[in-house]
Amino acid sequence: MTASADAQLARILDAGPPTGGWFLFGDASRLRDDAARSLVDAALDPATRDFNFDQFRSEDVSSERLAATLAMPPMMAERRVICVRDVERLSPTSRKVLQSAVTSLPDDIVLIMTATIPKGSRAAFYRQLKSACRSMEWSAPRAAEIPGWVRERGKRRWDLELSPQVAQAIAGAVGEDLSRLDAELEKLAMLGDTDVTLKQVQELIPRTRRIDRWAWLDLVANREYPKALAELDDLLTSERGVGLVAGLVEHHLLLGLAVEGGASLVREVLAQTGRGYLSWKANGYGQQARSWDVDGVEAALRRLHRTDRLLKSGGSDRGILAELLLALEHDRRGAS
Repeated sequence: MTASADAQLARILDAGPPTGGWFLFGDASRLRDDAARSLVDAALDPATRDFNFDQFRSEDVSSERLAATLAMPPMMAERRVICVRDVERLSPTSRKVLQSAVTSLPDDIVLIMTATIPKGSRAAFYRQLKSACRSMEWSAPRAAEIPGWVRERGKRRWDLELSPQVAQAIAGAVGEDLSRLDAELEKLAMLGDTDVTLKQVQELIPRTRRIDRWAWLDLVANREYPKALAELDDLLTSERGVGLVAGLVEHHLLLGLAVEGGASLVREVLAQTGRGYLSWKANGYGQQARSWDVDGVEAALRRLHRTDRLLKSGGSDRGILAELLLALEHDRRGAS
């Protein structure tokens, strides 16, 4: 997962210059390549960088040149760094050169390789690189993690302090493409303000949807069912019903915790269950819980589980979700 890969890399770089072989892979190419640059900068002595750094695009390097470069020792420095990008495009002979190199890499050579592994590939080449090198994957997090990822990435990479509301607005405007999200964070960082406002997001980041999944989940959790129903058609142009219900189930489980113990209990349980990526919204769950009691949450979860079964049986997403929202509104009125 990308969020944990970013944090893992930060811890590694804090510990000292990287050594040995590195295999960075995943679909989030902008983030993966940014991580490769961070490794290169941390491994090299700036004073001798020009003598000890070689970088290759796989489609432009021959097996002979690659082998010769890997055999060269560092000049006037502790380490030599070789970066090979997009190794999935290497020729078969160049792949063999890398496979041989990673099994017996000298202590003074740092070899950094990046790749987008083709979906479904079972090639031994990738398995060997993962096994012989320090391997890290940059891929899209789960949908529920993305606003939290935006906050973490904004702070760690771009020195931005993003509130939960701002992070959610950015994720809602851009969607789940991490490379594009990172590009938009860079754009915001260029403003020179560390505290980004909702107004700045609205002015600088064009929205492709009227409402996003996170804002819609909040409407339902706030029991604003007529508004959620009014936005349903627009939301379903970019979301599937099953995914929305899965998000609602998770949201209502956390609401139940907030009803019983407030935001502090939500944070505690999230930390214990390895879902710290949702802790950014703990205060929000606490505020939403004021509209609920335990019986109401349990009733909503029963309706959500029924809705999930209906959706998986092949019914209309729009019709089934509309029925759910009307039923939840009926329950709310009965409770009040």
